[in-house]
Amino acid sequence: MKNLILILFISLIIGACSSYSSLNKSETQKVETAEAIIKDSTEYELLILDIGFESWFATRNTSSTAHSNSYYRNWNQQYISEWNRLHTQGHPYFENYIDYSPFEKYGFDINYKLYHYFLFVEDKTGITLVRRGR
Repeated sequence: MKNLILILFISLIIGACSSYSSLNKSETQKVETAEAIIKDSTEYELLILDIGFESWFATRNTSSTAHSNSYYRNWNQQYISEWNRLHTQGHPYFENYIDYSPFEKYGFDINYKLYHYFLFVEDKTGITLVRRGR
């Protein structure tokens, strides 16, 4: 009888440990999946505080599908290079450095609006940041 109770007790301990192990693994998988979803769903917001941009953008805004995301991204890279160059030279209008990575996927809406912001700056200041061949 003692042996039967001992065997039953050992079986219960082994069963309890193995069920805890499987619970722990599924919890870990859920956490990893949640982290992957968070990494994949990074969203960016473009906040432009320049007075007059929103009204300028509303009046001059053309069809957003006129060009592709890569078109806007390529122009933004050129504009940002020039903007940051003027920033490092201490130009008074270009007080802020723009941290824009060509490898980051900002999305169509951000690239589209940023591109138009650079057009707004050129229009407002009369400074040509990038020669466009117009």
